[in-house]
Amino acid sequence: MPTNFRLLLIAALLSASPICGASVDDGATPLWRNWRGVLFRVTPPTTAAGADAKAEQPESSFLFASIHYGSLDELGIDADQLRDVLASTGTLVDESASGASFDAESDRHRFLAPPITLPTLIGSKAFDSLVLLVPELPSERLSRLKPWVVLSVLESRGEIASGGNLDHQIARWADEAGLRRVHLETLADQMRALDCVSEREQAQILERRIEAPWVLKEQSVRVLGYYRNRDLPAWMDEVDAMVGLDPVTKLIESRARDCLLSDRNKRWISQLDALLRSGRCFVAVGALHLTGEAGLLAQLAQRGYSVSAEPL
Repeated sequence: MPTNFRLLLIAALLSASPICGASVDDGATPLWRNWRGVLFRVTPPTTAAGADAKAEQPESSFLFASIHYGSLDELGIDADQLRDVLASTGTLVDESASGASFDAESDRHRFLAPPITLPTLIGSKAFDSLVLLVPELPSERLSRLKPWVVLSVLESRGEIASGGNLDHQIARWADEAGLRRVHLETLADQMRALDCVSEREQAQILERRIEAPWVLKEQSVRVLGYYRNRDLPAWMDEVDAMVGLDPVTKLIESRARDCLLSDRNKRWISQLDALLRSGRCFVAVGALHLTGEAGLLAQLAQRGYSVSAEPL
């Protein structure tokens, strides 16, 4: 997905005590910078009760920061522990159906419309360099892909989503445990968000990446480090920096990021709030959806939820 990363690693650890939603002074450190982890327990505010009844104690749920590449060992995840936490809940909430099939609508967002091809957008010389960077994609197929798809492959070390990635693994565990499944959006919704800026603008970003391919390789190593250190705020800092882009492509990337993260978070939060108030949900979404000022954790805290990191 179109994200970019900066050279910053913050090593502080999260306090074990829960942090409840609250207003903070402008000069204070934002709450989201204190949330260090990849698995978070969230508990809705206590439900008010009548004069003769006790207040109802809400049940907790979990939010998990997923990542679309890297093995469980690289990510420092205890598979048995994660599966046990998932099985202790009653509902898996994820972005979209992991096994959803591409159709004409989603293909429209993945493939260029003839006669446009990737070489016509970025030039034959840049395309020849790209073929060497992503040998797992046949050149004929590569020539038909929209630039954002290719950027996604480059940013994930060339790994193409498959049944072996973390999202698919979580979905399989949920099915084995008989959990209810809820999706926050359709595959078509996801494709539209990824394809929200024009293909010619996407091509400008892709050209910058082809000119300096080592930037994304170095970033992927740092991202895995952020994840292993449970430091999502540092990852978000690198996203904000947009290393390797010029002022024009930074503006394009900023718009793409709003579509991919902020806008989707806004669409998801009401649905999530309703689900989480019922308790015992396991929410697995991309890691960057959780952190940041517009992240889901910050929005839930503003709605009165307590948030705390769980060891994993």
